Amino acid sequence: MTDKFNKVYSVSVEPDEFLLLNETGFEQTIQLTEGQLLMFDGMSMRDNWRELAVDWLIEPSTAHQNLKKPDIAGLGASTIVVSPKYSPLFLNDFSNNVELLECNLKGEKWFAFNVVGFDKALSEEHSIRNIKNGKPSRIRKFKKMVFEKSAIESPELFRVREAGLRYFTTDATNSLYSIVQEHGIKGLYFHEIETV
Repeated sequence: MTDKFNKVYSVSVEPDEFLLLNETGFEQTIQLTEGQLLMFDGMSMRDNWRELAVDWLIEPSTAHQNLKKPDIAGLGASTIVVSPKYSPLFLNDFSNNVELLECNLKGEKWFAFNVVGFDKALSEEHSIRNIKNGKPSRIRKFKKMVFEKSAIESPELFRVREAGLRYFTTDATNSLYSIVQEHGIKGLYFHEIETV
């Protein structure tokens, strides 16, 4: 653990308030024809990465016409992408487990966060799994999720395999949470996670 912290947060985007990004249709076609679908699965992508073409995912309904452009946007359900305005805050030694991968949004250089590896921070003893019909729920895996603070190795930004696609951060100096709060960056929400 590199920095001391007091609180742990899950990181989320709010699709009812902010626009989301998605790979362009052309980009998806290239990936399908080459058999190389983009997956943010905890593995490094730095050596095989090529600039990813992205665009705003626009929902045609009138309810979504007033969505705001975020400073950090969700890229589908897989990761988050930081705008050119705030990317310098993350490009220099943000975290040793995070790769920032270049994306092109109509000529603007945005960067996708790829969190490499998983922290083993889930406290099975204190967490309560959500069981439906005798099986773990696929949508909401936990009624109560608790992390062990001492097991968090990457307080800036990390993932926990048992928690699915979610990202987590802490209130440590130079964490995603601290940088977002300090600079008033829009687009992300943080929900406190219980710790032991």
